[in-house]
Amino acid sequence: MTNQDDNRDMTIRQNASLYSLKNHPWPQFLRGPDRDLLEKLYIPALSEAVRYDRCCAYFSSSVLSAAAQGFGNLIKHLIEYGENAPRPAVRFIVNEQLSKEDVDALLQRGDCSALERVLLNRLGNPATLLEKQRLEMLGWLVQKGYLIVRVGIMRSGCGIVHAKYGLIYDPQGNAIVFSGSGNETAQGLIANYDHLEISESWTNAVRFHHYKEEFENIWNDTDVFVHTMPLPEAVQKELIKFAGPEPPIHEPKET
Repeated sequence: MTNQDDNRDMTIRQNASLYSLKNHPWPQFLRGPDRDLLEKLYIPALSEAVRYDRCCAYFSSSVLSAAAQGFGNLIKHLIEYGENAPRPAVRFIVNEQLSKEDVDALLQRGDCSALERVLLNRLGNPATLLEKQRLEMLGWLVQKGYLIVRVGIMRSGCGIVHAKYGLIYDPQGNAIVFSGSGNETAQGLIANYDHLEISESWTNAVRFHHYKEEFENIWNDTDVFVHTMPLPEAVQKELIKFAGPEPPIHEPKET
């Protein structure tokens, strides 16, 4: 190992000691449309984070834009970690509803053409500059291998993956767990009446392990009710097109 490698690893260890979810008091309950959802959960938690797992809403440009709230600091952390950063650092499970015929074609023959058409149509063009800037963040994360999206479909062909929860991890492995009615949409964040319950892994290990196992089962496609699959390649390429040449480390401002 060279001196440069030693210095880099030392810097990473020093930075890791600075980032901790234990630096903040976390409320047990939050509700919208208060901005507390942003200011007391998403922004402070992601400012300490190196990993983020989220089971959220439909795949669309507006949903992805809202999901990227607070990602500026997360991207800074991943750059600091360099090759030692987790890949993926961000995992999204989004839901979609197809006809039973399309689900059967996907499960039995691996035909994802119907899903690809739906997702490409949902991605569309950003409606605002803020949405465009947040999509640039996600496109950059996908391009660099930091973000992976999987699509969840009910194996029965009926219903959707409707659960909404997330786990945000700091470098020490501490985690914040949140669940409730909140959607990763602009409406869900600032307009709807929504309710979230929050807990810390160091004070409520049972709840943390429950949601961690739940997420891993769905992500790894071992859930008996839900089938998950990677984002179709054509859709992933469209998302990467939003990426700019430089890391998007500055948080976009709402206008």
